[in-house]
Amino acid sequence: MKTSRIAVLIILVAVIAMAAPASAYFSSQSLETKAERMVEIAEKAQENVLDLVDIVESNATVMELIEDAGLDGQFYGNVSLCVEAGTTVGGEITTENGTGWTYLDAANQSLLAGEYEDAIDNAREALTVFREVLRSIYAILWDAGVETGQLFAPQLISDAIERSLERVEELQALISTEAPIYSNLIEAKELLTEAKNEFLPDNIEDAKANLREANILISEVCQYLKQVAQELNPSRIRDYCEEAEQYRYRFRERFGQAETEGFDVNGFLQTYGYQNEDEFMGRFQEMIENAQGAEDLEDVLEDLEEIGSLIREMDQNLTHEMGQHRAQYGQAGSGSGYGQNGGSGYGQGSSGTSGGQYGGSGFGNMGGRGSP
Repeated sequence: MKTSRIAVLIILVAVIAMAAPASAYFSSQSLETKAERMVEIAEKAQENVLDLVDIVESNATVMELIEDAGLDGQFYGNVSLCVEAGTTVGGEITTENGTGWTYLDAANQSLLAGEYEDAIDNAREALTVFREVLRSIYAILWDAGVETGQLFAPQLISDAIERSLERVEELQALISTEAPIYSNLIEAKELLTEAKNEFLPDNIEDAKANLREANILISEVCQYLKQVAQELNPSRIRDYCEEAEQYRYRFRERFGQAETEGFDVNGFLQTYGYQNEDEFMGRFQEMIENAQGAEDLEDVLEDLEEIGSLIREMDQNLTHEMGQHRAQYGQAGSGSGYGQNGGSGYGQGSSGTSGGQYGGSGFGNMGGRGSP
């Protein structure tokens, strides 16, 4: 699957969709998909129970409160409903499969056998058990006098930090390291790493402060990507393609000038995979036509990126080779590249993806395609 600069928008839409009622989500799915999703939900509920148990057991003070209240047997009795026989629960090995585990196992077996209705029914039964166990454990903690806010705060903050770190990595894959906005991601990652390694679990407030600051930086990056996607409109795409056509003609002129100076143009192009000048020009024209004809924005972005890379790399390589040729044969140079103000390159824009506002360099006077 292609990675594009607008992928983050798809992620945001997916997040919004997750807030929809389950009934709305399932209504358009096949029976097989419904069964798979129900089994996944039940498995996640079981994981939530066991994660909660790990948090409680890792806190000696909490376990002491539960034991002093005489609720440890009830606590582990609930846990045993979620695991298979042979699992160690409260220091003892269970001898029977828990009810929730039995239903979940049956749901998985039915799913494998293609019995989707049975898979859904068993998954629902398992989910009911796991939810009831969660409610019972929270009731036990309440009765034992456990301050659940203090108990779960480090874990909740840690989970939030991990989610933000994952988001930073996703955004880093979408944005060029040359873009100024990329520094937001570097700073956000540093803040999150500091919160995770230096502040948790003892200094919750500083960890939360770092998390808030990091999320502000991440939000700015997301807003930037939205703006980039919005500004890459059909008119601007057409302008980029027209500008690329101009560079195609200028390459023809440069190749002609190089040949008059005794430079082997076809030999130069063959080192980059083209048989001759005509093949290079044909490929260049094909790339422009692909960008003009693409209907999907993601394909347009890929095509413009390819055109920008070709212009940049070929211009730089030709300038370098011509410089060596002239030095060898004592010829005077006539300038290099297509920059608006001379120099080497293809016109440095101030910027990036859509019209030269954000960073990186594109092609042409407007900054061209660039990288966000």
